[in-house]
Formats: sequence, structure tokens, C-alpha cells
Amino acid sequence: MKEFTLKQWIIVVILISVITFGTGFLFGKNFGFKSATVNVNKEPVVISQSPQEPVLITIYVTGAVKTPDVYKVDEGSIVKDAINTAGGPLSNADLIAVNLARKVQDGEEIIIPFKEENTSTGASNSNNNSTKSQKININIASVSELESLPGIGEVKANAIINYRKNYGPFKDIKDIINVSGIGDKTFESIKDLICVN
Repeated sequence: MKEFTLKQWIIVVILISVITFGTGFLFGKNFGFKSATVNVNKEPVVISQSPQEPVLITIYVTGAVKTPDVYKVDEGSIVKDAINTAGGPLSNADLIAVNLARKVQDGEEIIIPFKEENTSTGASNSNNNSTKSQKININIASVSELESLPGIGEVKANAIINYRKNYGPFKDIKDIINVSGIGDKTFESIKDLICVN
């Protein structure tokens, strides 16, 4: 058998390589082998949120406001919002005495005070009238009214009325001592309860 030379072996190897490469190329082309490419479309996911309805709380606004009443306001409202909801403050409202920036609470009663000068004047007049109405006017009091005084019974009450008829009205509460049966001790017990006008 004829032996191949080195040159011939090289030629044979090259031919085999070419045939193998060509066969593989044609085989791959015919069967359409292609590299697989996966395209993933990344789109932003948008989560839609429905708007939340405002939470309402109930408050009672009274005092120096135009329309005191029970109102519903948004949660997180402040005292100033409550006053405006009630029609706004009156001209004599003492807003300095109120923290207008304070948050109101559900079920709260918000009292807007009047200015101190008006309040004190009104209270003083009320107290004076109350004190006067509690005293008994000995110039016009009836027997039963006079009997309500400590130490004054039916006899002394009639004596006071008779004194008025005979000598006219009392000019001073101390004049009641002139009535028969009424002395200094009785006067001391009733002096703060009687008046003459």
C-alpha cells in the first residue's frame, strides 16, 4: 500500500475540514437555525387610585358668632374654619381669647366668648337687679312678705303696715326701729334683707 507523504496528509485534512464546514453550513441554512431572541416589552404599570371622599366631623359652634348651630366640617379643620362656617364672628366677639389655629375635634362644642367689657357690664347689672329683687321693700310689702323676715311674725308685720299708714313711707331702713316691737336686735337680723325703694 502506497504511503501518503506529509504534504498529502495535510491536503486530506484540509479537504475533510472544508467538506465538514460546508456540510454544516448548508445543513444549518436549510433547517433555518437562528439564534432565539426574546423581546420583553417593559411598560410602566400605572395603578389608578380613586379619589378619597373627605371625612366629615360634627361640631357645635356657639357664643359670639352670627349663626350658632351644629355643623359638619372637614376633618382637620381649625377653630377659624368653624367660626366662618357659623357665619363669622360678631363685632363684639373676643377672638383674642381663642386659639384660632387649634384643630377641632368631632363632637366638640366651640364657644366664642364676647368681649370682657360687655360681659362684665351685663353681669354687674344682672347681679344688681337680682340683689334688689331679693330684698323686701318695707314700704309696699304685704303681711305675708313681711312675715318671711326673721323675727317678724304676724303682730309685727301688721305693726309695720299700720306705721306706714299713720306716718307715711319709711325714708330709711333704720326707721323701722320706730315701729312698736322692733328693736336693734331685730333690725340687725333683717337690715340686709329690706329696702325702702
